[in-house]
Amino acid sequence: MIDVGFDFSSRHVLVTGGTRGLGLVIARAFLETGARVSITGCKILPSLYDADLSRFDYHQLRLTSSDAIDSFVDRIGAVDVLVNAAGARLDNTLEEHEREFMAHSARLGFVGPMRLTQQLRQRLYSSAAPGGGAVIHTAATLRWLELTQTPADAQSELVAHTERAGRAWSRLGARVNTVLSPGRLTVPAQPRPHAASTSAADEGSLMTLRRISASPRAEQVATVTLFLASSGSAAVSGQTIFTQDR
Repeated sequence: MIDVGFDFSSRHVLVTGGTRGLGLVIARAFLETGARVSITGCKILPSLYDADLSRFDYHQLRLTSSDAIDSFVDRIGAVDVLVNAAGARLDNTLEEHEREFMAHSARLGFVGPMRLTQQLRQRLYSSAAPGGGAVIHTAATLRWLELTQTPADAQSELVAHTERAGRAWSRLGARVNTVLSPGRLTVPAQPRPHAASTSAADEGSLMTLRRISASPRAEQVATVTLFLASSGSAAVSGQTIFTQDR
């Protein structure tokens, strides 16, 4: 079970990719702690997803577009916690040179989760939440770096980036951390007849139970994410935490 012994009342939590998989598990965990939770997805309406997203504030966001990111930031208002859980999805209609350009743009922070994080930094710096604003990267951020690097190099770069950003942001009252799990997270497939459905951020597997029964590793990542966003970890910044297999 996810540890819900946290209190995020009156805080606004933004979970990118919160419509499915790990993102949805994390978004629901924050919701249970009293937070107002906004989630993002690529579809126009939340009703187009299999999962019941009615308790969240849903926003369509294409992280491959810098203009879409800037417009979203203008509209989202104050944010206390940002969880980057949206995987890298490039348009299949792009030409090869366009995909390569987009991949390198994501690595350089012109699009993708790094761009969104930077655009929200002033909101997170000014958060009045105990412990200040918090950014938590997940394995989904790795998927963006893996567009141009090996998994090992992408992980090394994310760890180094987290350390650098964590030091810089901590001077201004916010923190940046990363939580990763060994191997890829999966959500077990289930028959269609039940209601809500989600899929892992980096896989196409579906889960169609009414209540999300996250894999143990997804639950672990969600619990660590809650901790890193809590006032109890106000002094923790620049760290990459690896959860353990059970």
